Amino acid sequence: MNDLEDLVQRAISKICDVDVARVQPDASLRDLGVDSLAAAEVLVELEIALDRELPVDVLRRLDHVDTVRDITTALEASFGDERSRPSP
Repeated sequence: MNDLEDLVQRAISKICDVDVARVQPDASLRDLGVDSLAAAEVLVELEIALDRELPVDVLRRLDHVDTVRDITTALEASFGDERSRPSP
């Protein structure tokens, strides 16, 4: 498990009020109670924890994720996209 995955797990645990032990990388978001509103709240929690604004496209990508690990993968992909963009 990496640091980002750990942050995602803790954020889901806090927002959805579930024991962090249940928030495993392959856990189903639906089973954990993560709906679209909770997903947005998790992203805000991650922005606070990371002290940075997350890319807008992350929220759009969350429509296509099913597990905790999928959220981490979507975030990592967005961070990679940010780094590959030229500076203004």
